[in-house]
Amino acid sequence: MRFKKILFTVIAGYLVLTVYFLVWSYYHGLAEAEKAALMRLRGITNAIALQVDGDQHERLFQKNTQKDAITQNEQDSNYAHIQHVLEQNYTANMLKSPTYTLVFDSLSNSYVFGVTSSINPYFRHTYNSYPESIMSKYNEGGTISRYKDEFGMWLTAFSVIKNSHGKVVALVLADEPFDQFLAISRASVIKNLFVALGVMLVLFFALLRILQPMLQRQRRDQEAIARAHEQVVQLDQFRKEMIANVSHDLRTPIASILGFAETLYQKRATLSPEDQEKYLLIVSKEAKRVNSMISELFDLSKLESGQIELKKEDFNLTEIAQDILYSCSEQAKTRQIRLLTDFRHPIPLVSADIYWIDRVLQNLLGNALKYVNDRGLIKFTIFQEDQRLTIKVCNSGIPIAPEHLPYVFDRYFKAGKGNNDSTGLGLAITKKIVELHDGRIWAEVDEDITTFRISLPLKF
Repeated sequence: MRFKKILFTVIAGYLVLTVYFLVWSYYHGLAEAEKAALMRLRGITNAIALQVDGDQHERLFQKNTQKDAITQNEQDSNYAHIQHVLEQNYTANMLKSPTYTLVFDSLSNSYVFGVTSSINPYFRHTYNSYPESIMSKYNEGGTISRYKDEFGMWLTAFSVIKNSHGKVVALVLADEPFDQFLAISRASVIKNLFVALGVMLVLFFALLRILQPMLQRQRRDQEAIARAHEQVVQLDQFRKEMIANVSHDLRTPIASILGFAETLYQKRATLSPEDQEKYLLIVSKEAKRVNSMISELFDLSKLESGQIELKKEDFNLTEIAQDILYSCSEQAKTRQIRLLTDFRHPIPLVSADIYWIDRVLQNLLGNALKYVNDRGLIKFTIFQEDQRLTIKVCNSGIPIAPEHLPYVFDRYFKAGKGNNDSTGLGLAITKKIVELHDGRIWAEVDEDITTFRISLPLKF
């Protein structure tokens, strides 16, 4: 009965967490989508407001004082010119609802429509269901969060149109319907909920079938069950830590990409070519950084799950080492770092997967470059020792603390500060690759020298 209670508790917890995260993701997604849409709409209305001639708009209303005084776009030159500006922006920004201007009519004490980007004018018709924010921010412009009228749910942004004397003569508004996004989001939540329920049922019956024999051997298997429970706890802890670390590492570059991309989009007309190039380079750099994080996480996952099949062949390790050292020479020269080698011949061939061994050497040398002090040294050594091939990569600089040595190959472990570009997975990947080749890897510290040592079997 104890196992049944655990089973039902796990399933109930899974269901509660699933519902919680689905609801959270739904409202979070709506909030993010609303924020992004309002920022986009505000940018559009600001751009339109700068293009519309306030004096021209004011003359239009002074000349045409009656409702439906304008029934065709080309009837009045003032109207036609402003309508053309609105229509161009409507088309260029692929809006789903027409843009339009709005004027507060003091005689009727109401808001009336002015010029619209649509084919048919709606001149001086009263705007009956306007949000109160328009009245409170009439002289400054702003955004209006989700609101509902007789036509559905909307998001709105508006900016002021001023005449040559600085007087606000009208507002320009851009709307976006939110109903479709709401419907899609709700459908997605419902779909995910049904999927989660299906997985839960499969999990429930699978676990029930697996645990049924255990119920009959509960007393004899208590120790084994305790060990299994401990493994589950450790696995769950790793999963949480992995999600937390990956989320933290990805948040910064993704925020940078979104920020600069949005700046390029909204201010492309005012940015200089130099600034545009600088922003694009930052976006490219951060995108490569995200790609590197994901690639390393994917590689570690494959290595740990045993999905990697080594393609071993006989080769001379020094040739690969020389290529890697050459690729790093320019960076070392810039930082005045001495790259020393000690290849003690003859060096026998090794039987290994060239791609993965190359990855090991690149990781170790990249790690050395990251932590070596400027004007320091890096030494790369290869020699035969006791029927095995030994590789040593040493670097000067602040050494790894002795208490950290047992953890340097753990996932997400970072020995020093200021290494924001590091994913914390490089050494974990390196260790897995070495172990797949029946080798060993460990770290040593001697005063201010940090050494990573690898021992690989030789080819005879």
